[in-house]
Amino acid sequence: MNHSDILGRSIADPIVGSYLADHEKLDPIDFRTNAEIGFFGGFDSGFGLQVESLSAYSAEFEEVRSRHLPDDEERIVSRLSFTGLDAIRAVQRSYMSALPFGLTFGDSSDVVAEKLGAGPFREGKSSSLPEYSAERFDHAHAVGNMVVIVKYDANLRLMAVYLMHADRTMLKAKRRKASLPKQKIVPDNIDKVEALRAHIPTQRWRASMAEGDELFNETDIATAETALNAFLDRVKAATSERDAQAIQTAVKDIVLAINEINARSGMIETLERDELGVLIDAVVRASGFSLPDDEDITAEWREW
Repeated sequence: MNHSDILGRSIADPIVGSYLADHEKLDPIDFRTNAEIGFFGGFDSGFGLQVESLSAYSAEFEEVRSRHLPDDEERIVSRLSFTGLDAIRAVQRSYMSALPFGLTFGDSSDVVAEKLGAGPFREGKSSSLPEYSAERFDHAHAVGNMVVIVKYDANLRLMAVYLMHADRTMLKAKRRKASLPKQKIVPDNIDKVEALRAHIPTQRWRASMAEGDELFNETDIATAETALNAFLDRVKAATSERDAQAIQTAVKDIVLAINEINARSGMIETLERDELGVLIDAVVRASGFSLPDDEDITAEWREW
C-alpha cells in the first residue's frame, strides 16, 4: 500500500476512494463520523486521513496531485496518521496494516532514521499531556518532498507516524540549498553590506523604550544589537570569500538568536518582525546572493 501516493489528491479521486474503503474495512468504528470536518478514521483507531479546502492546501503546499471537484467544494488530502497502542491511553487501537517505509511500532529512533534514510531535522518533546498519552518525543524527518513526523515513548520507541508533503517554505529552502554553488557573490559589494549597518533597528527600539513602551528592555535590545552587528560582520567576511554557504549560515544563526531573545521578552511584534526581515533580506541581497522576490530567507528558522 503506497501511502505517500495519497497525499495531495482530491478526496473524490478514485485512488483515494479505494484507499479509504480499504482502511474502513480494517477498522470501521466511527470511520466517517467526522468526515464533515475533514477527518476520516476513528479518533481512537490507528488511522487518520485529513483533508483541507483547496485554498488552504494551496496556501501551504505546492503540489496538488489531482482535482475532481469544483474549487469551492474541493478537498485535498493533507495528512495521514498511523498510531500504535498507548500504554496510558487504553482506548487507543493500533493501526492494523503495514506502516510506511517498512517501519514497525516499537522501532528505536536509530532504526527509524535508518529506514527513512535521513536523521531528524527537528527534535522536541511531545505536546501530549503525560497523563493522557505515553508519547514523550516528536522527531521530524525530511524524506524526498515529504515530512515524516514520528512520535516516541520515553524509551524512544516508535508509537506513531504522520505523513505530509513538505510545505512551501521547506521546498524553497531545499531549492536554495541546491543553488548555493551557483550563487554569484560579489566581493566588491562589501561596502554595500556595511552601509546597511545604519539600518539596524535597535536605535528606534531604545527610543520607544524611552517613551514608555514596556515591550522593550535594555538587556535584550543590547543582545540583539550585538547579534545583528555580528551578522553584518559575518556576511561581509563571507562576501569577501564568495562563500554563499557562510552567508546562509549567518542568516540561520541571527534568526535563531532573535528566536531566543523573543522567547524571553516577546518584544518582536509585527513592526519589529518587518524591520528585521527587511534588514536581513537587504544584507543578503547586497552580497550578490540571489533570492526570488517572494522568498523570505528567514522563514525556515523563524519563530517570530
